[in-house]
Amino acid sequence: MIDKKVRYIYGIHAVSNIINSDHNKIIKIYLKKNYTSKNLTNLFTQAIDAGLYIEEADADKLSMLCESNKHQGVVCEIEDIDLSFFNLDNYLLTTKNPFILILDQIKDPNNLGACIRTANAVGCNLIIKRKSNSSPISPAVYKASCGGTSGINIYESNDLNGILKRLKKHNITIVGTDHRAKSSYREMSKLEEHTGVCVVMGSEDVGISRGLKNSCDIMCSIPIHGSVACLNISVACGVILYEVAKYR
Repeated sequence: MIDKKVRYIYGIHAVSNIINSDHNKIIKIYLKKNYTSKNLTNLFTQAIDAGLYIEEADADKLSMLCESNKHQGVVCEIEDIDLSFFNLDNYLLTTKNPFILILDQIKDPNNLGACIRTANAVGCNLIIKRKSNSSPISPAVYKASCGGTSGINIYESNDLNGILKRLKKHNITIVGTDHRAKSSYREMSKLEEHTGVCVVMGSEDVGISRGLKNSCDIMCSIPIHGSVACLNISVACGVILYEVAKYR
């Protein structure tokens, strides 16, 4: 039996996006009492047109629901499945040329949300993230993703090494990133146009784990020419994903 969870999304743009893309998940929308914002008025009309239930709430309740005071006057309650119940084997059997992003130990919710947003934009159809020692898919992640969680599969697991082994059995090329790698990200000649690909990104402080590095078919780095030590993980993720996408 699939374990369903209640999650909260906040922010005008994020809520508007899920109304447009996946309003069947929405249980209820909470709108700030006595709002005067034109954007909230437009959002109210959008929700009514979609046949959604709307409840007025004061600012304190909105902050309590989404654990943030940056809700912009709207919080959306959605029903979501447990991310641990994704059927990876079925996905691998039914998806042609998979484009997968694995995120290892991304602790900052804003970075995680930004990575999800980029993955959605570039055309990834699956994101796999480490479950422990990693940010959960929280309201802050939903907001930072700007709707990127809609229309893309997200799977949580602590067995990332086992998952890479399963991907390789399906002839999916594994691309890893490390600042010490000798090959530049521009050297993607080993990628074949008609095979699946999985990009593995790790946190800024420790990168991807040694076990994951050993499973990668390609290890690459992003050259740094200035005085900074490294790029923000969400920026690095965008650079690598769009480079890989050129070969798809």
